[in-house]
Amino acid sequence: MENVIDLSLDERLEIHKREYLETHKPKYNLQNKKHIGRGKGTFVERDLFESPAFIALRGVAPQMLIYLLAKREFQTTKTSRICVNEKELTLSYIELEKLGITQPRGTRGFNELLEKGFIRIEHSGGGCQKDQSVYSLSNQYLLWKKGTVFSSRPKAMTKGFMNGKRQFQHTKP
Repeated sequence: MENVIDLSLDERLEIHKREYLETHKPKYNLQNKKHIGRGKGTFVERDLFESPAFIALRGVAPQMLIYLLAKREFQTTKTSRICVNEKELTLSYIELEKLGITQPRGTRGFNELLEKGFIRIEHSGGGCQKDQSVYSLSNQYLLWKKGTVFSSRPKAMTKGFMNGKRQFQHTKP
């Protein structure tokens, strides 16, 4: 250890910071982030984030939309970029959990994105790991006004024994 009396105030502060940081481990390991999508970023059009529908998004819906946009794959031509998978985007609850979004918050986010016209359901998954919901991007959000609902999530399918009707025996007990 150096003689503290001979050091300036800034040098003492730097030594104190270094020793303090060595004794305390960070809460989060930021080097091992889980990236969803491809590349280092994503392209978002100005029309999207300046639209009234985007500004009206609440909760985790804007973040979920950005993650869905990050999953797009582009094919570059000489004059433009073409999205090749805009009708087959998936975002599972397992991926959302890795991002810190719980299942109920994710469900509300999907519902809001559907209602405001940012996404459409191409295939409704069955809840199993191998059968995920497939979404496509939609530009209906440009036509959105307060109170407008473009689409909604289909009701959960129930099996025969799960329906609410009580069935009685045909024979007398």
